[in-house]
Amino acid sequence: MNKKNEHWFTLAIHHFYFIKNECTVFDIRPTSATQRIMKNYGIRFQKIKNQYLIYVEVAANKKIWEELRTAGDLYFELINTDPYFNNYTEVILPRKENTVYYFTNEAVMNRFNPTGSSALKTLSYQPLRFNIGVPKDKKSTISIKQNGQEICQLISPEKQATVFIDLNAFGNGIYELWIDNVLSNTFYGASEALNINGLGIFHINLRNALESLKENVLPTLNINFEARATFREYIVVVPEDKKIEVKNITIQGTDNEKYKEPEKKVVFENQGESYIFTSVSAVKLEQKPKEIPLLKVQYVNQFSDVLVEQDMKMPYPSASTMILKNKNNENMYNSQMIIYV
Repeated sequence: MNKKNEHWFTLAIHHFYFIKNECTVFDIRPTSATQRIMKNYGIRFQKIKNQYLIYVEVAANKKIWEELRTAGDLYFELINTDPYFNNYTEVILPRKENTVYYFTNEAVMNRFNPTGSSALKTLSYQPLRFNIGVPKDKKSTISIKQNGQEICQLISPEKQATVFIDLNAFGNGIYELWIDNVLSNTFYGASEALNINGLGIFHINLRNALESLKENVLPTLNINFEARATFREYIVVVPEDKKIEVKNITIQGTDNEKYKEPEKKVVFENQGESYIFTSVSAVKLEQKPKEIPLLKVQYVNQFSDVLVEQDMKMPYPSASTMILKNKNNENMYNSQMIIYV
């Protein structure tokens, strides 16, 4: 039977740190269960810059939703390939252990809402077989739900502090754990360990995707990352061997980047005092900024009393220069740069 590849879903990853907001630092890896579905239904994806176009083989006499109606939901792991991603991205550091970011097409798209966006949502991660703690002094009802439906219920014996849960028969997915009719946890359950560089899980809710196609809309899911805002910290060093006396030193900032008066102190041995400039407020990082602050120095040297003026373009902070400081029990992110006059 003749089949053709038809485009039926798009994932687009945007990041306001990058030029044109195109974030190309991720690979997507299907879970083992999703690999089987992709093989059985002829599903493949193509990466073009920051977009992942997903195709399926469709028979000539069928619609896409007819071809995929018996397939299950698809789960992919987002693999981060940039070691400095967390530095320039507005995410909480350090990330809690055994947690993942979760992205999905939550709604059916139509011509009035042709695209969807997925918020930065955090879920805990669990293997499909695990133990949970329960009160020892009473029997507890443990319920596991998926898509609002109860799929498993257990009663814990008295004087037993743990209950073993086995969800292997249900496969990878999003689950709710209820104990005595109270929601205890929403988690992503998986049969395999997460990649060490995995940032999160991208989930295609197949029902929502197919209903969108029936609305004559190609579903597109946007994932948007905000750039991290950091305090700029310039350490301006005037080497002693320059034999100059600084009369005035300032940083002329941009419209969004103003600086406090410099603090003078010895930072490096045998270099004399340095001038430390810190921005008044945190400024969002950019890969290539349009405006760059200017260092303005007035000085005299040992040979003349004539005032010399020098202007220097300041280096823009690299994502690799971020340092974390704690002030009043609050994490402060600083981008530190050292400049020699």
